[in-house]
Amino acid sequence: MANVNNGYNKRVVSVKPTSIAMLEAIFAGVIGLTVAILFSLRASIQIADSTQSVLAGLTFGIAGGAITIIVVPLIYFGLGWLIGLLHGVILNFLIETSGGIEVNIQDKK
Repeated sequence: MANVNNGYNKRVVSVKPTSIAMLEAIFAGVIGLTVAILFSLRASIQIADSTQSVLAGLTFGIAGGAITIIVVPLIYFGLGWLIGLLHGVILNFLIETSGGIEVNIQDKK
């Protein structure tokens, strides 16, 4: 049976570097939030263990952890955005030098 191609081919010649940057920044921010939550939990457990008081451990652990949960994801987001912007510029360079990326687009049936 013959392969019938009902779609049409388009060539991508560039991408918006800030779109790639935002995608990578959001991904890095989620990773940063996960790291911050795990760090906060670890700090709370360590303080509770060292003070022999769960309430004191939670109080001091959450105080430091709250700052961590806010700051760390923002730092990860910013670094992710910068790295994503660099990736976007490099991707554009590679797309331009290779003549573009060909994609097959089909209408929904």
